[in-house]
Amino acid sequence: MLKKYNIFLVILLLSLFVFTSCSNDGKANEVNSNEVPRVRILTGPSGLTVHTLGSTLSEFVKDSLLITVEPGSTNGNVMTVNSKEAEFGISMTTSVVNGFHGTHFYEDKEKLENIRVIATLWHHYILPITNDEELKHINQLNGTEFTAGPPGGDAEPLAKLLLSYVDLTEEDYTITPYNFSEAAEALKNRQIDLMFAGSPMPNSIHEDLGKSIGGRYINIGKENAEKLVEDYDGLYLVELEEGASGVTLDKPYYTASYRAVLITHKDVSDEDVYVMTKGIYDNFERLGNALGNMRTFPIEDLMSEVGDVPYHNGALQYYQEVGLVKY
Repeated sequence: MLKKYNIFLVILLLSLFVFTSCSNDGKANEVNSNEVPRVRILTGPSGLTVHTLGSTLSEFVKDSLLITVEPGSTNGNVMTVNSKEAEFGISMTTSVVNGFHGTHFYEDKEKLENIRVIATLWHHYILPITNDEELKHINQLNGTEFTAGPPGGDAEPLAKLLLSYVDLTEEDYTITPYNFSEAAEALKNRQIDLMFAGSPMPNSIHEDLGKSIGGRYINIGKENAEKLVEDYDGLYLVELEEGASGVTLDKPYYTASYRAVLITHKDVSDEDVYVMTKGIYDNFERLGNALGNMRTFPIEDLMSEVGDVPYHNGALQYYQEVGLVKY
């Protein structure tokens, strides 16, 4: 009798253990199912617009996505997102299109065909700026020293290509890498002759230069700007009516621009991309308040062609819902 009682007791204890374990597993699964996904977004150096965009977006979607905002570079972000080491990144149309096709900067690398577009954003205008009154056209840059921004961006290859149109080779000038704030100080102190970089408008660095030392945008010429757009994917031909306050330009002033673009990997879930897209669209006015160069940006241009790089399905789903699908 005692033996039977002991067996019964063991069975009872085992049953209670299994029941408790199942209950705890159920609670754990319930907690996990409600956990907000964690993702990474690669931006740019702290203080630049692209970094501010990442931080601002993370606030917009924090109830649905927990975003870690990290610094990055224009080309590096495309490569890192393509390998899915980060779920999201902010780059430029030039880098995205050329990375997708394995051209220019990426010609010795594998094609980055995992990239998908979420949204196109503000323009970056190619604006060589100087405080040397003698430098008025890019054909006068023989013997100059300039910066094309920090390494890893699009400005340097674009500057080299543009200067080749006026028969200048890399032996005819010196490119010194600086971040943008350092470059402005170097220009003020005449350590360099000009800054040659893609610049959003309005541009606080150019505004500061205009107020402190004046300056001018070196003329590129319409023919050279058109050729650059033709030769380098991801560029747009633009005519500027005015630049930063205190900085002069010759009218008509033609140049090329590329656009900031939010990208992701093709295998990132539709749900996460949908949340990011909705976060931008629903908070578009707030985004303009946080980023000056988005204030005049038309919301319908969030979905614009980026060469033939596809949009992610999660972004397309949201754009279809709000009537922004154009093609």
